[in-house]
Amino acid sequence: MNFLLKCILFCLVSTSAFGEEPIPVNRVVAIVGEAVITESELDIELSLARNNITQSGSSMPDLNYLRQQVLDRMVTRQALEDLADRTGIRVSDNEVRRSLQRLAQQQNLSVTDYLDVVEQNGLSIYQLRQSILTETKIMKLRRRDVEAKLIVNDSEIESYLKKLLDASGSDESFVAHILIAIPENATAADLNDAQNRAQEAINKVDDGIDFRQVAAELSDASDALEGGVMGWRDASNLPDLFLEALKVLRIGQRSEVLRSPNGLHILYLLDKRGRDAQIIVQQTLARHILFRIDRAVSEEDALVKAMDIRNRIVLAGEDFEKLAKAISDDPSGVKGGSLGWLMPGETVPEFQRALDSLNAGEVSEPVRTQFGYHLIEVLDRRDSDVSDERQKAVARQAIMQQKLEFRFEEWVRQVRDTTFIKYVN
Repeated sequence: MNFLLKCILFCLVSTSAFGEEPIPVNRVVAIVGEAVITESELDIELSLARNNITQSGSSMPDLNYLRQQVLDRMVTRQALEDLADRTGIRVSDNEVRRSLQRLAQQQNLSVTDYLDVVEQNGLSIYQLRQSILTETKIMKLRRRDVEAKLIVNDSEIESYLKKLLDASGSDESFVAHILIAIPENATAADLNDAQNRAQEAINKVDDGIDFRQVAAELSDASDALEGGVMGWRDASNLPDLFLEALKVLRIGQRSEVLRSPNGLHILYLLDKRGRDAQIIVQQTLARHILFRIDRAVSEEDALVKAMDIRNRIVLAGEDFEKLAKAISDDPSGVKGGSLGWLMPGETVPEFQRALDSLNAGEVSEPVRTQFGYHLIEVLDRRDSDVSDERQKAVARQAIMQQKLEFRFEEWVRQVRDTTFIKYVN
């Protein structure tokens, strides 16, 4: 439904020719750019959020707080989707289909059985597809606008490895957090408001309310509706600010208010456990076919050729290795496209993300990198101990993830700040 039509429906009520009682129609609860969010859409999301909280075993937040958190998340999602659409990000039917297959596999279900479960939980197949479509767009947007701009230098890797060595006998912490965001160029009033909200959160926790319930009500973090749970963290993947605060906490205790560039934080230690200092990473056995783009071959021609070869492999059953030897523009073509066993971080980010998303025996859609288009096939995976050199690749990936978590919140806030957003009543 387009923006104009929704606004018209918002303003009208249905009446009969005989003057019967007006019947309210679906009203708008928020305007985001040129899109709107309706009350029925909010009710669906709210119902799903309540089901998720119930299934997680967390205490149910106050309904008014929860409704606002769900609406804020919907507004953010719409703002990000709009940005993705305006800047040319597209998602193919095959990408949606593969995402659906992965969701079903995670639940150890067939796609048909998974869809039945989804409908039993009150979500239609169309709504699920639209949700997958939106989340995939946002994931692509995040990769382009956030992940691709993150840099990890050698000194950070050395510091990470030293911290890992120092923490070899230490514990892992199961952590939850509350973020009270502070806007860029914050005024004294903004800071005072943030401090008051942080104090409100502390008062609720100290009064015995479940920390995860308070996070769901008050946190500005993207994981608020999950109770702010960050999962198991060791010293190597926590910022120093958090690490120092957690050192003095016992299970079931909260931290004082911490200040970072993103805002104010409150941590809560849910659990602790011993950690194994041994580092295991997953290696991937893969091969690829490269279609190089140069003066003689346009991007469009390379993509058309890549799609044609993929159809010959996937639909017609032609041999990947033979085709790689015959047509690949990469030196690995003489070996049938074999790249051997790859460690995380050994390939360029776009290639790595495609590797991570594939199951064994699956051939990717054409993947664009600085070298051209690739068709990638994952042959096998295995866990392996890492040597000193390999640890650097693991360190780089862990640091990148840590930076991403903090940069992502800042980026989302910037997108919201530059989008027209209006809450209606």
